[in-house]
Amino acid sequence: MGNLSWASTCLAHLYRSLCNASARAAKEIDGVMFIVQFWAWEHLLWIAPKVDPDNEWGPDHPLRHEAYGCRWLGEKTCDNLGAHKLEKYCRRLDRLWEAELKFDPYPEHIVAHHVHKFPLHPGQWCTRVPLICHHIVEWHFPDRCLRQFGPEQCLPLEVPASQRGYRGKDGRQGSTNWPEEFGELIALWNVRQDQDIVTGSGGADGLP
Repeated sequence: MGNLSWASTCLAHLYRSLCNASARAAKEIDGVMFIVQFWAWEHLLWIAPKVDPDNEWGPDHPLRHEAYGCRWLGEKTCDNLGAHKLEKYCRRLDRLWEAELKFDPYPEHIVAHHVHKFPLHPGQWCTRVPLICHHIVEWHFPDRCLRQFGPEQCLPLEVPASQRGYRGKDGRQGSTNWPEEFGELIALWNVRQDQDIVTGSGGADGLP
């Protein structure tokens, strides 16, 4: 169990849950929703709660070597929108201006710290690879959100049709051997350090 990539598994499940929840008839969502909450707090400044100044994240923060989301563990208040928050959230999102979205919320020392977690293959977090969770396959496309990590946003690469055909798999089919079904994709994941690395210079290394 210790050899499994639980972070990529959680992301695969969350991506699929967000996709399913976007349907007009959907009324529920599952997955690791605090990741979505943290993402919103980091990128949408008018949603983010006010954090105790003593817990401001910096190079000397006591939890600086832990996950960046730990900075939200301290005392905080969320009274930005007052009463009737849901209606106000919907209206603000419908009228969202580019200036209200923070594209690069992560300080340089945070990005550098997480890159150093992969000393042998420091670029693998920027590779286009399949994320697999049992019967779920979702692709990681870092070239679609480069600005949040510092590089200049390039034109995202096309998504091949072969990478869009995994959403019809039914996990209730208990007889399906998923490692065999997704053998080719698992092989891609296992050599992710050798895949094209998105650099923000116009595409992935080695690609036009």
